[in-house]
Amino acid sequence: MLFSSYIFLIAFLPATLMGFYTLRSLGHRNASITFLLCASFVFYANWNISHFALLIVSIAINFLNGRLVAEARGQTLRKTALIMGITFNLSLIFWFKYFDFAASNVAALTGTSHTFYNLILPLGISFFTFQQISYLVDCYKAGSYEKRARDYALFVSFFPQLIAGPIVHHGYTRPQFNKLASNKLNLDMLPIGVMIFAMGLAKKTLIADPISRGIDPIWAQAAMGEPISAALSWTAMIGYSLQIYFDFSGYCDMAIGIAAMFGIRLPVNFNSPYKSRSIIEFWHRWHITLSNFLRDYVYIPLGGNRGGEIFRLRNIFLTMLIGGIWHGAAWTFVIWGVMHAALIIINHALRLWAPVFSNWHTPSATFIKRTATLFFVMVAWVFFRAADIGAANSVLSGLTTFSSDAAGTNAINPALFAVMAFGTILALFAPNSLDVAGYAEDLKKEFPRAGSPSIKILQPTPLSACATAIMLTGGLLVAWKPAVFIYYIF
Repeated sequence: MLFSSYIFLIAFLPATLMGFYTLRSLGHRNASITFLLCASFVFYANWNISHFALLIVSIAINFLNGRLVAEARGQTLRKTALIMGITFNLSLIFWFKYFDFAASNVAALTGTSHTFYNLILPLGISFFTFQQISYLVDCYKAGSYEKRARDYALFVSFFPQLIAGPIVHHGYTRPQFNKLASNKLNLDMLPIGVMIFAMGLAKKTLIADPISRGIDPIWAQAAMGEPISAALSWTAMIGYSLQIYFDFSGYCDMAIGIAAMFGIRLPVNFNSPYKSRSIIEFWHRWHITLSNFLRDYVYIPLGGNRGGEIFRLRNIFLTMLIGGIWHGAAWTFVIWGVMHAALIIINHALRLWAPVFSNWHTPSATFIKRTATLFFVMVAWVFFRAADIGAANSVLSGLTTFSSDAAGTNAINPALFAVMAFGTILALFAPNSLDVAGYAEDLKKEFPRAGSPSIKILQPTPLSACATAIMLTGGLLVAWKPAVFIYYIF
């Protein structure tokens, strides 16, 4: 059930809001939380009932293991339970996501054959397993665990963040659900949630999806091994950079907006990354919760900055490589991860041994840094989008191909360029949508371990209400053919 589909927009979301607030208005606050859990289960089961069963099994095993990790007698038993829990979660990801890829490569190296299982990837498995890994690690460190199965299940399966994140810590949302279960009806966050959701819907349906429909034929040509002209190659590269930007930004806005409608605050996961002046800054702005997860549960366990600068750079490289592989089981994702890992290493090395670049803050320096960062990011996106390495090479080589033999269309739809130009202006110069909505957050504290994050509530104005209505109407008018969010496939 896509956030941008009619079944969600017209049926599921209104029905869930109505049921939730009806129960709360009648004083059944605890029942409203149970209702939210049931709605989340329905949301996921709508995709695939067998994968829903897998989600339930995963939740049950991690919930039971969390208590063992936190309270088992003896440090050795607790650590063993933690290792077994992490292994279980990673095994699920490996089986569904990486087994065919790994086995086929082993077969190629050994000269043997491999029969592909072609397993259907359970939606959101990379997100809900990472979320539960972080929960087990936190149980081990804190010596405490979630005692109520319902509350743990809701922490994992809360439908706004279930499919594609953000990756949320138990200590972030659990206190908020507690407050909902004990506090009276409060509609303060509902208007701002609707506004943020409307902006996300507009980004997805009015910008990302039209660009996708315009550039997909070019990527299909590249996948067939045809030479691509310079015009089409640049269109494919820039177009996909804009598509994934507004697709992911739109999803993050919609997830935050939906959660806010229920009085729950999710962490900021996207903060105008194309305004970055370095690749390090880019990863502080793009998929923020994933970056923080990799930092806390991969980089630091690898040794972090202990052992000197060389080991620190090695750990950064390995962390980003793992981040690349997490995105998909293909050599294109490995290359994408290596490219970002190498760029981050170079960025850190320049900060260490050539600080003049970091201290260069003139307007021209800002322009050069932003342009260079964005160009490198766009080149890397080619491997992220391409069907295989050959297709990526076709697009990249086409960037400088002006031969009349290159495949292409006689004319590219001017509407595509209009949408791309509008998207470019928004991505590079417009204020962040969450800032516009007043959804402020301290980005240095994305994952508070306890307590409930605060939110700056803006009072609705006639102008904001009108803008929200226009974006919702526009999004609904083109939602007849919804497209899957890019990060759903991870």
